[in-house]
Order: sequence, then C-alpha cells, then structure tokens
Amino acid sequence: MGCEANLIVFTSEDLKLCTNNFHKNNLIGLTQFGKLYRGQIKQQGFNIGSQAGDVTVKIWDERSSCITFTNDEFLMVKEEVKFLTQPSIKGNPNLVKLIGYCCEKEVKGVVYDLNPWDTLHNLTPKGTSSFHLTFNFLYKLLHTRYNSLYRIYTDNLNWVQRINVLLQFAQLLEFLHNKEKPYLVLNTNASHIMLDWECKPTLVDFGLISGGIIGEMTPLKKKMPMSTIGFVDPFFAAKGGSYWDTSCDVFSFGVMLLGLIAKRNSELENVGKPQLGLDSLVQNWAKNVYRPNCSLVHRSLQEDWGCFAEDGSAITELGMRCVEFFPVNRPTMKKVVECLQGLLAFQRLEDARPSKREKTFHGN
Repeated sequence: MGCEANLIVFTSEDLKLCTNNFHKNNLIGLTQFGKLYRGQIKQQGFNIGSQAGDVTVKIWDERSSCITFTNDEFLMVKEEVKFLTQPSIKGNPNLVKLIGYCCEKEVKGVVYDLNPWDTLHNLTPKGTSSFHLTFNFLYKLLHTRYNSLYRIYTDNLNWVQRINVLLQFAQLLEFLHNKEKPYLVLNTNASHIMLDWECKPTLVDFGLISGGIIGEMTPLKKKMPMSTIGFVDPFFAAKGGSYWDTSCDVFSFGVMLLGLIAKRNSELENVGKPQLGLDSLVQNWAKNVYRPNCSLVHRSLQEDWGCFAEDGSAITELGMRCVEFFPVNRPTMKKVVECLQGLLAFQRLEDARPSKREKTFHGN
C-alpha cells in the first residue's frame, strides 16, 4: 500500500483471532461503512508498544449500501491510512492512533491503539440497558479500574464529561478546518466517535474525508450519501450534493451537541411516520420545542455538579445556531470552540470542587 514501515500488515486471520472471530459480544457499534469491534492483540506477539493490547478493530462491511455503491473498500482503507499517517495529523489527541491494517479480499480493516469504552451514540441517551449483566458489562468490569465502575454501571455521562467531550471534538474539527487545505469530515456523527475510559472522544471513521493530503472530493464521493440520516446538512443535500464545505461539519456537530445535552438520539426507525416523524430527528425535535433563552439540557443533567443555568441556555443557543438551515447563519468551528470555552463550568473547573457528588442510580 506504500505506507510507513511502522504499520503492521494484519491478515484476516489476525483480525478474527483478536476479535474472537468478530463475535457479536465484541461488537461495539456500527459505522456508516462497517463495524467496530473490541479486540486484544498483546498475546499474538506483535511489536505494538507497551501501551497497546486492548484495541479497537474496524472492518468495512461489503453489505453496507455505501460500500455497494462505491465498490472500493480498498480505496477507503488506503485513504484512511494515508490521512492518519500524515506528520501534520499524527499526534492529535482526538484522532485515533493507527497500529496497522488488513487489505485482503475477505476482510478490509484497520486496528487502532484505542481501548474503547463505547461510542458516543451508545452513551448519549438516558438509560442503562446496554450494560445490564451482559457479556460486555462483565468484560468491562474485569478490564477497568474501580473508580470507573460507577460510570460503567450507570452508562451515564455527567454534565462536565459531556461538555468536555463537545469541547475536545470541536477543537478537533477546528484543527482540521484550519489547515492550509482544510479537511472536511462530512460524515461526523455520534456513532463515529469513540470514548475511552477517560472519556476522551476519538474520531474513528474517515470514509468521506476530503481536502488536505486526500484532495478534493471526487465525483463519485459527491454522489454518495453524506453521513447518516439526521446528521446530513439539509442545505447542501437540497442542492444535490454538488458542493460541500466546512459548514457541513458544523451542522453535524450541532446535531451531536443537541443530542448530547438532551440525552437524545435520532430515532431513525420513526422518520416519515405520521405524528412521530417531526420529533424523530434531534434537530427537528429541538426546533419544535426551542424558545429564545430556553435550555434543552435534560433535567437529570441539570442536577449535576458544574451545570449552571446560564450554561444551559448558552449551549442550547449555540446548538441551534449550528443547525441553522442556511450555512451563512452558522458559526465557524473556531467560534464554537470560543463559545464552549466561555461556559461557566470550564471557567470554574479550577475552583475547589466537592470530592464526590454523584447521583444515586435509580434506573430508567
């Protein structure tokens, strides 16, 4: 593939071994183009450094409608490897670190040096259903520190964790947009963001990335579905997808922001159904209930340490500006970062804080 010698070329058997033959209990989530798995490779003897062992494996699924459309998984792997090994990109704390790749006929995939907690999509809504005495729950129980048990059992990100995730990811998009030749992610959504055990968000999907070292969007990419339903910029979609710019990423970020503060994911199965369709997408629900100076922060988060009423209305307004229909009315990612950094919670994080103020778990 012409990549750095530091990368490991895995075989399909290697990937099957470290994921227990892509066992369903190791499946973390779905991406637009494939699947994310939990894996372990330290016992296989690969020279991957002292910190690796628990990894994330991403494979391209040939049954994906997008893969079927492009019919070129190899090109996607090649572009992702090319992007992640660029000196100007490597080292960003919110971009996944690549260990190696597999480009065999049977399996196209990559291995990341990332010990995953879960995708942001899975952690966004209120509830604990995904961690009740399942294999994944027991696995996580055995592979983490005691001080993470509360987080695992409740499946609940607190307010400070949520806004910190938003700030870090906003800084990543600003970093990509501010390159001499800006990078466009174009399929930003909560399913493509993995959180590790320290709640650090990491982007793990680059199937539609363009700009920078990748170059401009090809005619084929322009015809592909941009992101998943609910995160697609409606303005550019209405234009037929002939032109995309950084404001598309701003829109997707706004959807993610509104969902994260409201503990709400888009219910794609209800899109188009009478009476349910309007509220099925996060941005539609938000536009339906939003009033000036109001807060869409979930009431359970309003009880968290560091959640100030002023921040609730400010971050809600920021999210609403990001999902404006006309791109000219949306802020840049630089402005988004500035707004987030201006929240009272961040200004007071250095103040003396209580050693423990966690809500008692009450279930759904």
